[in-house]
Amino acid sequence: MMIKKITLITALVSLFQFSNAQVVSDSVTLGSGYANQVFYQLSTGTKTSASNQDWDLQFFSSLFSASIRVNSGAGVELYYGNSTDTTNFATATIDTSSLTIMRDGYATWENDAFTTQQTGHPNYGWGSYQGLGNIVGFKVYIIKLSSGVLKKIWMKEFRTSGMLTFSVANLDGSGLVTKTLNRSTYSTKRHFYYDVENDAVLDSEPAKTSWELVFRTYSDMAGPQFYNVTGALSNYDLGISEARGIDVATAKTNFSTYTLDSAINVIGYDWKSFNNMTFQWNIEDSLSYIMKDYNGDVYQLIFTGTSGSSTGKMYFTKEAIAYASVNENSPVANLGVFPNPTTGVLNINFELINANQETSIVLMDVNGRIVRTISNGNSFQGFNQISEDISDLNQGVYFLIIQSGESLITKRIIKQ
Repeated sequence: MMIKKITLITALVSLFQFSNAQVVSDSVTLGSGYANQVFYQLSTGTKTSASNQDWDLQFFSSLFSASIRVNSGAGVELYYGNSTDTTNFATATIDTSSLTIMRDGYATWENDAFTTQQTGHPNYGWGSYQGLGNIVGFKVYIIKLSSGVLKKIWMKEFRTSGMLTFSVANLDGSGLVTKTLNRSTYSTKRHFYYDVENDAVLDSEPAKTSWELVFRTYSDMAGPQFYNVTGALSNYDLGISEARGIDVATAKTNFSTYTLDSAINVIGYDWKSFNNMTFQWNIEDSLSYIMKDYNGDVYQLIFTGTSGSSTGKMYFTKEAIAYASVNENSPVANLGVFPNPTTGVLNINFELINANQETSIVLMDVNGRIVRTISNGNSFQGFNQISEDISDLNQGVYFLIIQSGESLITKRIIKQ
């Protein structure tokens, strides 16, 4: 078999010293029926467990994100109907005669159900960009909750002040709840969650860079159609390479020759398969994953077993095989790049924490070539906004590289 290779700009971090660290055996437990999700940190083995069945919507703490994911692993589904007009939301009965499902994607966390129909700036699927990072909703969707109950939902407004407002009601408009949440409250986290039926906000995650993997049940394309699968998704902008069909010792030795992918489902679920003859789980042989953590250190991850849904336990080994020689802590916060994917204009919003300093922003292709210099001058402390037309670039994956002072931050961009 061939190694899955999609390039991440690995030259950003120089590695030194092969590690003589021992192979560490570890496991995570999701509980009976995979009821929980578990966030895992490679360097410490810290595990943070939270229910994966008590939320419907996954919001993003970034003040410039338009994305909202749904809990497909618990049966939550988002639909687009014949009528999506927001007029008379509180009184009109929405038409459910013809529904089209909107699904989350897994190239990035921000490939989400609500922005599936985006057509490019200023259209973000559920809403329209109004300037200064503010988005106003113009569509009503139908959401099926994990209980099977259908409701209608209108994402009304996302503001760069941090405030987001949405309304949920029964299909006839009764039982209306309008909710305003402040994303800034969760600024130390990647996401926060909302339970529609219980009108509850859930703060379930560890800090942004305190986990590299989350083990959970989610819906993904498995063969010819979508199924609920259980496996591992990776945190933002981490590099992972799947070495399938390669002896694990060889993969470890040659780790530096493998290019890395920042898609969140590189590990995913298919390191295991269920044998319908023996009714046992088979673990793929000669399969390992080479990945970076948030310190820039490189690990080899090998899955060794699973209990299945009885206890939801997954077993693996990890070994640190190289260490980073530079500090990647970034002075850039609240980075927002949208739309992503894009067909043309790319909007880049970020907050510079330090005092005014020289900031370079470039776009690289998967071969590490700079294809566009977007900015090469001083940026101001506080919020900065830049727009760049990349409609002339070929379709594919690019990497936005922001260097401020001696620190770097990267963002994976998809040009359609």
